[in-house]
Amino acid sequence: MLRIEFQIQPAGISSKLFGLEEQVRSIEIDNALPVTGDRIFLFLTAQFDADVSEERLASQLPETQIVDMAKAEVNQHTYYLGVIVDISEASVLALLTEHRAIPHRIVGRNAHLDVIATVRDWNHLKDVAGTIEDEHGSLELVGTTQTETIGFPLGGNKVKQSMSGKLSDKQLEVLETAYRMGYFRVPQEVTAEEIANELDISRSTLSERLRRVEHNFCELLFGPQE
Repeated sequence: MLRIEFQIQPAGISSKLFGLEEQVRSIEIDNALPVTGDRIFLFLTAQFDADVSEERLASQLPETQIVDMAKAEVNQHTYYLGVIVDISEASVLALLTEHRAIPHRIVGRNAHLDVIATVRDWNHLKDVAGTIEDEHGSLELVGTTQTETIGFPLGGNKVKQSMSGKLSDKQLEVLETAYRMGYFRVPQEVTAEEIANELDISRSTLSERLRRVEHNFCELLFGPQE
């Protein structure tokens, strides 16, 4: 099997959200459920530049039924949305599943969608990519990796919501700053000292907060230590 990563232009619900008057930083499809006919229930995570109300969103998305909207506890200006839309609003997700590819992550940011999925082999990849290109105009293949397991489809919001309340504001600030500055990239784009200077804290304080964040993530994944 092949784990693939590719980019396409925003379309459907992601394109509409990026077109809002409120500035949207990122949009992630966390899960999807069929409703009736050509309607689909989408669970989304959307991060804005500022707080936004459900009424404000509904007024700008007249064809989208907002069923639920909750603000994330730890991520500033981030909301979990449950919406009902036409299946065409999530066309890349529909195309992947129709062609028996497993979608793992669909994230919109910087005027494109980043998609991670699993296909059977190179021939399957060719078929899936061709279909998506026919629908979306172009597809940029970012990377491929051989894998022995299919992995889990979507569902990223379970991890996000499980972490709500488990990180302090200071821990979240350290984690987000380190991520935004490129500390976790390979190779690293900044040093721990540069992050500490950016936050005006000591190197030891930065190290302690990052270790506590890592511990909380490990506890979520593997359970409490005995």
